[in-house]
Amino acid sequence: MTKTSRRTNPLRDRPLPLGSLFSAAAQRLATRMDDGLAAAGFAELRTAHAPVFMAIDPDGTRASTLAQRAHTTKQAMGEQIRYLTDRGYLRVVPDPDDGRARLVQLTAAGWRALAAATRVIDEFDTWLADVVGAEQVAVTRATVAQVLSDADHGRA
Repeated sequence: MTKTSRRTNPLRDRPLPLGSLFSAAAQRLATRMDDGLAAAGFAELRTAHAPVFMAIDPDGTRASTLAQRAHTTKQAMGEQIRYLTDRGYLRVVPDPDDGRARLVQLTAAGWRALAAATRVIDEFDTWLADVVGAEQVAVTRATVAQVLSDADHGRA
């Protein structure tokens, strides 16, 4: 007679992995952002476009600099720029400091979208502070920033 071994899942009795929690939190904020932008009249914008809006300088930024700041490839950034330019949120103009280079700039619609996104982020931050407290939000923000910084330096 052979004895049957019983398998168990070692993850069932552990707390949820932090990576899963971070992903779920990011998904919740992304959904709120997308819904907030749509409600403000920017239905064609998604959270995926955020890196462009976060990385661009007020007077414009070169596409290669945007890609570097967003930690993405030049090709991927180029696709984002084309999408947002085609929809009137960005324009590409000659760089006044270098005739060979071009700057990506926000249009008036781009600035309005940025303002709407900022409102959604502020509302989320206020909600989060109401739920867990402003001090905990500050600690969490600093901790996640440290994790990301360490990951950027090859330590994770």
